Amino acid sequence: MASSTLSIFIFSLFLFSSFSNAKSPQKPKAFIFPIKKDVTTNQYYTTIQIGSNSTTFNVVIDLGGKLLWFYSDDYLSAASSYHPIKCGSQQCKIADGVGCVLCDSSPPVPGCTNNTCSDYVLNPFTGTQVYNGLGLDVLRVYSIRGAQYRVKRFPFQFSYPDLREGLASPTTGLIGLGRTRISLHAQLASTFKIRQKFALCLPSSSGKDGNMIVGQAAYDNPFQEISKSLFTTPLIKNPVSTDMNEQVGNFSVEYFINVKSIKVGEKTLSLNKTLLSIDKKTGSGGTGIRTVRAYTGLERSIYRALIKEFVKAAKSMKIKRVASVAPFGACFNSKTIGRSKTGRKVPTVDFVLQSKNVYWRFYGSNSMVRVGKDVMCLAFVEGGVNCCGPTTSIVVGGYQMENYLLEFDVASSRLGFSSSLLLHDTSCSKFGAS
Repeated sequence: MASSTLSIFIFSLFLFSSFSNAKSPQKPKAFIFPIKKDVTTNQYYTTIQIGSNSTTFNVVIDLGGKLLWFYSDDYLSAASSYHPIKCGSQQCKIADGVGCVLCDSSPPVPGCTNNTCSDYVLNPFTGTQVYNGLGLDVLRVYSIRGAQYRVKRFPFQFSYPDLREGLASPTTGLIGLGRTRISLHAQLASTFKIRQKFALCLPSSSGKDGNMIVGQAAYDNPFQEISKSLFTTPLIKNPVSTDMNEQVGNFSVEYFINVKSIKVGEKTLSLNKTLLSIDKKTGSGGTGIRTVRAYTGLERSIYRALIKEFVKAAKSMKIKRVASVAPFGACFNSKTIGRSKTGRKVPTVDFVLQSKNVYWRFYGSNSMVRVGKDVMCLAFVEGGVNCCGPTTSIVVGGYQMENYLLEFDVASSRLGFSSSLLLHDTSCSKFGAS
């Protein structure tokens, strides 16, 4: 063998050996998404990238949402990698579609394809529902280490522009985190074989972002230490769907917890306990958790009991009540309210869960909201009446979740939650993982 040929042969062996011993790309353990707050609407949203051209836009985060839906002119003009989900296909069964759309377009475009698996999606702010076809496209996501990965066939609905009414102006749709197989966390868990779990840390202002982490991650300190002492409680399934288009016997995709009682300071409220449990026949009652509700809503009798006891306890602290400002039922002169590291110094409100030692405590930072000069109100509201479906007695809203670390372990159906991060001299704007 000639000298030059031998050299090439040896070099080729070296290259083969080098590639053979090279480490394969590290399997991602978790993914990170920024969370921003829109102060005009009090909605929380994140940013996604979808399609062959990585169309980027913002979508509102909905804990009780089924899937991703949006309308974007930018995506429509560049949707070369869009594929409709066909009726009767395996993907349609996974999506749990409720019918088929017949829309003749050549070539097929998002929102208009023949024989397409279809479903309803809901705008939770206006109550508007839209029935349209479902499709698939590439979703780009980032691991906690900053590497980009692709979900090649991510399901969603390209909806109608009118459905965006009521959404925060920076957003163009909504991404669901509910109990479905096509929610964000379920799809990431299925694609990358990671635990079906996600952590939320909602920011309290528009200038400081929080984060959502999907998967199992080692948080940055002090959150790693905080996570070791989380309260935990079961995530309950409502046996009746809260979606007006679903039938009795279909589990709600929303998350519920078992609130046993409510305390103001050391005083337990006198309540109709049947309201705190979910009626297995109607699906009414119980306690849900929704990021799309600005403030925690309470059934009328529960709300009135809370207002009465809170006003009484505030008076004993020499806090002066003033005229109420809608939609809040109890407002106070802020000059008469002291300050602490957890916000305004007011009576605490506890949601007591499966035992007296497991409770979600709200301090002034999460129980009081400023509504005007020298006026602050108790940040709980009377819950609305759902005309066409089950009425949940308590719905924990976004304001009460701000600056708490919340872990939704969907795989084990448990919720972990911290005490107020302000007690730990930190906030959700510092939440991250590595």
